[in-house]
Amino acid sequence: MLKYFLSFLLSACALNVWAADFDVASSMTSAGADKLALAFMLDHPQAKPDDKWNDLEFRMLEKSGKNEQALKIAKTLPFSKENALLAANSALSLKKPETARNFLAQAIWKGSLSKTELRKARLDSIGALLMEKDWRSAYYAMLRFDQDYHPVTVAEAELFVGGLLDADMAKESVPWLVGLDEKDPVRVRVELETGLIGAMDAMKLAGNDPEILQIAARSGKDPVLDIRAKEAQVAAGKLDGKTLWQSYLDHAPGFSNQYALLQGDYASWLDSIAKITDPYAARSLLAYLSSREKDQKALDSLVDSLKGEPRVALALFSGRSDLPVDAKAALGEMAYDSGDYASCAKFWEVLTLQKEAPLKLAFAYAKTGQFAKASSMVEGYFKGKSSLDPRSSNLALSVLRLISPPPKSLLESLLQIADSASKRQILMHLARISGDPAVAAAYYFQATTGKKGDPAGILCIERLKEAGLEADAKALADKWK
Repeated sequence: MLKYFLSFLLSACALNVWAADFDVASSMTSAGADKLALAFMLDHPQAKPDDKWNDLEFRMLEKSGKNEQALKIAKTLPFSKENALLAANSALSLKKPETARNFLAQAIWKGSLSKTELRKARLDSIGALLMEKDWRSAYYAMLRFDQDYHPVTVAEAELFVGGLLDADMAKESVPWLVGLDEKDPVRVRVELETGLIGAMDAMKLAGNDPEILQIAARSGKDPVLDIRAKEAQVAAGKLDGKTLWQSYLDHAPGFSNQYALLQGDYASWLDSIAKITDPYAARSLLAYLSSREKDQKALDSLVDSLKGEPRVALALFSGRSDLPVDAKAALGEMAYDSGDYASCAKFWEVLTLQKEAPLKLAFAYAKTGQFAKASSMVEGYFKGKSSLDPRSSNLALSVLRLISPPPKSLLESLLQIADSASKRQILMHLARISGDPAVAAAYYFQATTGKKGDPAGILCIERLKEAGLEADAKALADKWK
């Protein structure tokens, strides 16, 4: 097949089918078929490849992101600035900074680079030094770069400042803060670590950036900041729920003293906690109360307080078997709303669900490939119902569309009880899944509005033709024209 295609391509490029392999590959790249060219070259390895072949193969490999193979060939090629810069890119992608610096040095000293190329090469060299953690050399290279290209761009300043922060050289990075926005996370980190701003000011500027919040928490030694930072890290997937839970417990004694809870017994805590306006302190105390006293109301209240932070709540409570019913119900809803259908199913499958929640659980089952459970849940929901409101009808149809194989009997049951606006969609879906064109035509016929251009009518006529019912197709076409 490839030979036939190549023959066609070569003739189109005014070559003949007996052209040399390099000419074939070169013609492919000239035509814009780079991936085909690479596939051809890999399929036609040369016993003794010359520089032309190696050069072209290297460029195709680098362009395709096959950096390891590209570098092997790059080391065999005679120098050219283009290849040196491309090889440096491959090395940086592979996190091989020393190799990258070697290629960049060749390009800078031997390549007669343009001003734009030289600037980028020097910047990449700094990036390579940072990757090697050669902080002092990187810093001196930054100073020389700034001297030659002052003022540096925002992206360049962020590279310099971020790299120096990693090197614990925050003070050295201060000169490059001017070009950064005051809310830029990199700038906030430097100003915080160098004492230019305090922890509370950093918290205001940080938004929900978990890294900055954590730095603010460490520098300010504030338990509220610490909890807020850890919650942000959990929400970002950078911290596990167990660590956050332990932080709640560690800070709870301090909060209980701050809010004078130590004066009463644990039974009076819940009412007092409800009056605390600081959500982080309140959550810390609720966690402590639910953990030490096994207070289920406290656990319900803690879950309720995290409704705006579903990722945090799910990280804290997924896998726990000691949750009260209300907490499981709330967590299942959070999981469903955030698209974590596996967690939703685990929280809800042990509960007696009300209203449309069984359909939501069925949807969660279907989304996680548990089609038998989804079908059973929908079938049980339909029993005894003579009608469904539009919201429930749409949700039920969404579930049934996901189930494989398509549950025709359940779709037909839904058709009997769905609201009138949803019935057209159900009929259209029944038609789509029908393997018999005549049956599909019948469903489309029932779904059509009879107006000209209605999709159901057009599809009805097409299926009739497929079924060999040409006279019926013509009659309906004349009727709906």
